[in-house]
Amino acid sequence: MPKVNILKNYRSWRGIHRLIICITTLATLVCLATFFKAYSFRSFLVSDTSCNYRDFIPRVTNEGEVKETIEIIIQKIQQELDQTRDSPHESVPKAKHASVLADVLGLVELVKDSLSFQTPQENAPLVPLSSSQESSEYFLIEEIRKYIRIKPNRLGKQNFMGANGTFTSIGHACFSMKKELEEYMDYDIGDICNDDWKLAQKLMIHGCDPLPRRRCFSKAPQFYTKPLPINESLWSLPNDKNIRWSQYRCKNFTCLVRNTTQKGFFKCADCFNLKEHEYPRWIKPFYQDPNSNLTADFLISDVLDVKPGEIRIGLDFSVGSGTFAARMREHNVTIVSATINLGAPFSEIIALRGLIPLYLTINQRLPFFDNTLDLIHTTRFLDGWIDLVLLDFVLYDWDRVLRPGGILWIDSFFCLKEDLDDYLKVFGILRYRKHRWIVVPKLDKNDEASQAI
Repeated sequence: MPKVNILKNYRSWRGIHRLIICITTLATLVCLATFFKAYSFRSFLVSDTSCNYRDFIPRVTNEGEVKETIEIIIQKIQQELDQTRDSPHESVPKAKHASVLADVLGLVELVKDSLSFQTPQENAPLVPLSSSQESSEYFLIEEIRKYIRIKPNRLGKQNFMGANGTFTSIGHACFSMKKELEEYMDYDIGDICNDDWKLAQKLMIHGCDPLPRRRCFSKAPQFYTKPLPINESLWSLPNDKNIRWSQYRCKNFTCLVRNTTQKGFFKCADCFNLKEHEYPRWIKPFYQDPNSNLTADFLISDVLDVKPGEIRIGLDFSVGSGTFAARMREHNVTIVSATINLGAPFSEIIALRGLIPLYLTINQRLPFFDNTLDLIHTTRFLDGWIDLVLLDFVLYDWDRVLRPGGILWIDSFFCLKEDLDDYLKVFGILRYRKHRWIVVPKLDKNDEASQAI
């Protein structure tokens, strides 16, 4: 009889021992899984030139599942503890088992509390770290990978903007232009950047916009001179030494003024002829046909008289050298000129004239807050080439940044006569009041009938 009891006690002890081993192993595996979800294996291998903490990227994609699993483990361990403590025949092994289970329970609860501490506060945006990690793994150049990865706040708390990390982004088309983007991001940190603005502009135009930031110094003209004072710079060509000409057909402003090259900036072939072509613009009417009195040009004074004293700040979204902004400056109106360098240094000359260039493609949302601008002007840019849906997106974004009562000045919009009604419908969707609206016939370079608005 005593031998039978000993065997029963041994079997009972062995069963409990196996249960403890299984539960302890499971808890250990959960702890390890949680640890490796908190820190990617790659973070221990890749170092940064400035701070190693940048590559420690917590991954909390399955945090909910981990918590649920830990809850189940806690419940099972708690049940085993209760059954052991309530047993009428206490023995030393059972007490030890209860102590072990209590220790395991404490460790698991510690992991749970740690996960809860890492969870953002209520109503705070969750960091989709795994998607950022997967995106960064698509590229081979390490600078792109480091840029794309989300940067968690060092203190593990929300910052003053209410986010628990810094989210960096690139245009979705960058993934289809992997080769070009990796070429753009292939540089030595802290060194001089390649003279590759043309590659950057190609990326932007094809939808890889915004581009990632870079940790290199941009090239500057080798013999840069001081710009002219503002009372001279508005209507004088700047010094040729202040431009990097390596990516342009012309190598000086004299070449641009002579217009010896017909390609690259045909929409604004005379933009650099400041004295003869640019100076009279918007202060004198330009008649396309000298025999008729038809012109699509409005004068700045006429437009400002529509809202006297109300036009103070605005945007010129055009292909040009900043002449519109220069003219408006004479009327105490501040204009930001948005353009890209289509075969000529448009951005550079705008800045050298003492005006504000905004290097922006048509693909990008305007970097202005809602209802803030008094005026938006565009010329030589929105023409009959533009898709109607794209035009719709552009016009709605312009409406977003225009304040109530602001003015949209669509200057010299050319399209085929048969397309005019389609474009007028798109413009009509805005339901703006028409202060001035003129449609005149025009012959384009191929002598095809067009309409100018």
